[in-house]
Amino acid sequence: MNKLVYSLLASLLVLTACFEDEGNYDYREMNPPRWLVDNTQPSRYYAYQGYDVTLDGKGLFTWDTDSLTRAENVTYEWILNGKPVAEGLQVTMSTYELMEKAGVTECSGAMGTFGTFNIVEKNTGVKYMANILVWFNPKYSEGNWVLLVDDNGKARVSVVREYSKSENGQLVSEYDLVQDAYAESNDGSSIPGKPLTMNWAYDRHVGQNGSITVITNEGGFQLDAEDMSLYGKIEGDEFLDGTPANFQLVARADYDATENRQPATFLATADGQLYCRLMSGNYLGGKYLTEPYFVDEKGYKVTKFWNTNYNEMIPCYDEKNRRVMIASVEMTQVGEDYTSVFRPIIVPLSGTPAYGAPVNCFPEGTEILYIGPHRYYPSLLGGNMVFVCLYNEPGVATTQLKHFAVFMKGLGLNTGAFHFGYADMPIPELLDSSSCILSSGSNRTPATCKVVARTIFFTKGNEVRYFLYDGSGLSIGVKYRTMPLTEVTSPITSISLAVYNCDQLFVGCENGDVLVYDITSYDFPRLLYKGNVGGKVLNVRQLGLRSPGCDSFNN
Repeated sequence: MNKLVYSLLASLLVLTACFEDEGNYDYREMNPPRWLVDNTQPSRYYAYQGYDVTLDGKGLFTWDTDSLTRAENVTYEWILNGKPVAEGLQVTMSTYELMEKAGVTECSGAMGTFGTFNIVEKNTGVKYMANILVWFNPKYSEGNWVLLVDDNGKARVSVVREYSKSENGQLVSEYDLVQDAYAESNDGSSIPGKPLTMNWAYDRHVGQNGSITVITNEGGFQLDAEDMSLYGKIEGDEFLDGTPANFQLVARADYDATENRQPATFLATADGQLYCRLMSGNYLGGKYLTEPYFVDEKGYKVTKFWNTNYNEMIPCYDEKNRRVMIASVEMTQVGEDYTSVFRPIIVPLSGTPAYGAPVNCFPEGTEILYIGPHRYYPSLLGGNMVFVCLYNEPGVATTQLKHFAVFMKGLGLNTGAFHFGYADMPIPELLDSSSCILSSGSNRTPATCKVVARTIFFTKGNEVRYFLYDGSGLSIGVKYRTMPLTEVTSPITSISLAVYNCDQLFVGCENGDVLVYDITSYDFPRLLYKGNVGGKVLNVRQLGLRSPGCDSFNN
């Protein structure tokens, strides 16, 4: 018992000594940074191959007291992919150097590279950390506009780059213009021939961003859309049995791969023949057939593909028989295990529609100006894809605007779509081939997509005009307006829309002017960028995300 008492007394003495042990510890007041961002969520930085990237920590934090002294007592470090890549509050280096230091070998795909921005106390080594995320992008990436320019009869590829950068902890968008993107990546060389048109496809075997195909009177030249380097010409080994005789490419359209469809490509030649290929789902195999596609005994002549939605039916016009045909990919299931088999198909529309465009037999001498999707009334004709067609009939003083609908299953013409009796109309003036016409089939949810899907844009001289359907039902109201684009001073030769959110309108002009507008409001469009490429703008394609609800522009 005595031993227990003595033990308790000893413990009490030791505890008392601990409380009286003043001066053995150095208590420091912590003066941590006040984060201006949620430091647990990554602040984003964007790096582009071929350009410098700036890691800027100035907008991430502040000191509440004695900021000058605190700044002298700390250092800054950047950790990426678990590796130290830089020191300093603001650091600029090439994207290549940053990737090398971080041990990153490829551009970002579905996700960027994580890391931290650390503020380190010099005396104690204590670190205050904020999460960061760096996206490594190709030189040309999402949101960039690729232009085909006619430079006094020579083909040139220019790019309007929209890129993101961090300023004071906030992401801002900026623009710059690359006048000759092809020459930059191909040792100063130029694309042979006189330019005709351009195509963008999700050719994953060419590059992460797919391919840009520039078509001139000397052939089709495939470029890697990441940097516009030459991948190859559509000839020779691209075909199963060699290049077809008298093969002169004038147009291309693609049905890109999805989870349940293999990708296919359709080519049109100057003599109106169609060639196609079917590739594997991962783009690792597939060649063009050397023989042209057989449609029916009537024959055909097709020299252009028209607009559609991403991975939906592609309309084309048979000039010989004055009819619309549909290019697509058909899936059938064979065998006891129902193996899916895919093949490219081209189907002429048949039947006599009660309303709408006479797509099975236009009057002789008809000039087709435009065909494209038009979701002017979103709930209209479920299971159909609705197109608008603008055309001139001989002897008629106005351009006709009429619709037609195609069943998604079976690709047959909906001949009973009486709804078009309320939607079709003559345009109150005569358009011609110099007019640029554009519509949208966007099925995405942003308000800008819903408005654009009810719109038909067309140009006259240096003006962009539009019809805007109210989308309220069969009793349709239509506004006819001119968009106030005061900065456009030259005849317009190309227009396009931002494919994902439909919130931007691109305008290309005869004198080389290129303009990007925010069209969230048609009444008050806001100029985002204006430059000049020094030649007539023939075509424009925007790189970026695509989904079945997005537009796919082919004309």
